[in-house]
Amino acid sequence: MKARASDEGGFSAAIFIVLIALMVMLVGGVAVDLWRVLAEHRQVTGLVDGAAIAGATAVDTEALYAGEPARLDAALATARTCDYLSRHGVGAPCPGEVEVTVGAETVTVTLRRDVDVTLLALLSLAGGEVAPIEVGATSTARLQLGTP
Repeated sequence: MKARASDEGGFSAAIFIVLIALMVMLVGGVAVDLWRVLAEHRQVTGLVDGAAIAGATAVDTEALYAGEPARLDAALATARTCDYLSRHGVGAPCPGEVEVTVGAETVTVTLRRDVDVTLLALLSLAGGEVAPIEVGATSTARLQLGTP
């Protein structure tokens, strides 16, 4: 009897260790996927900041030289914003999936991306479906004239 009791204890310990290992893998998968989402958000934020600043450099020089208040050239601001994004690897249509709004003195850029999760997809084995996580950022740059 004693030998049998110790055999059952070893079997229970093995099951416990397997369950703990699965839980550690699940928590690790969640952590890896969330770090991927945070890294993508940081990249998207940098892209929209740079694109908004690039667009805000499109001063309507004809109006400025004519003595009118400084304002942005909307077509040039949109072109500079989209050019910046395309040079930095944004394959989305611009404007389109990338939202560019040009006002008289401001350029606002909004970009959203889906981040596919790989390790969280293991949750789909339990019957649920895991959708990509959307990250996005919006940045506004304002035209500000300085003195030489």
